[in-house]
Amino acid sequence: MEIRLLGTGSGDGWPNPWCTCRSCTWARATPGAARGQTSVLVDGTLLLDTGSARRATVPLDTVRTVLFTHAHPDHADPQPLLWRQARAAREGGLPPLEIAGPPAALDLCRDWVAPDDPVTWTPLRAGDQARLASGHRVRALPARHWPQDPHVGPALLYDVDATLFAAWDTGAPLPEAEHPTYEFVLLDCNNGFLPPYPEHHNLADFAATLADLRARGAIGPHTRVVAVSLSCANPPGPELDAHLSRLGAEAPPDGTLLVSRRAG
Repeated sequence: MEIRLLGTGSGDGWPNPWCTCRSCTWARATPGAARGQTSVLVDGTLLLDTGSARRATVPLDTVRTVLFTHAHPDHADPQPLLWRQARAAREGGLPPLEIAGPPAALDLCRDWVAPDDPVTWTPLRAGDQARLASGHRVRALPARHWPQDPHVGPALLYDVDATLFAAWDTGAPLPEAEHPTYEFVLLDCNNGFLPPYPEHHNLADFAATLADLRARGAIGPHTRVVAVSLSCANPPGPELDAHLSRLGAEAPPDGTLLVSRRAG
């Protein structure tokens, strides 16, 4: 598995364009430090959330499934589907595309797809398992992210091929579930040193969730733990890196490629 981190930031990105705090000032002054909304590309064929699709430095023409975590527009941005139509107008027909995720996220996208576009829709709810058109097998788990708001999804976390655990935009604790030992855990760390908040992790929640996942066996000695959904509530990069390192985690920059150690 190859995971391209298209974006690792929060909904307002980092730096927030309206903010002049210490963390945002550092991010503006440091080349390569800016972070877009959290979105990842898996094996070139699975796009998980679309918030940073506009910033992608790799082509997305091989994507066969767009998988959404929830319907907030920083994650389920439908505009990339319109750009796909523009490509078709210039170069001809489009390959099939599957759009998967919570029903509310799918509904957000339907008006952005042309009637003759070969798109299929795969609604997912917590507990569902599916083989996606990208070739990946996913298991959907409930996120703690406005769970009672029908306009959000409800929001989901994903186990992808028992290799990647995509767990952003969720509060602590995570739902009780059986987990394999993942190679990659991408975990929400939106709220930094802010007080506890039920819809996102702060750094204390992040540490507690990592301890819980280690106790469950979901994180092993070789698991790469990546903090995502990062906002300027976190300290500037070097301080954040030092803090995460003590927890056995990291915060690589947008554009980083994570590559599986497993053969095949």
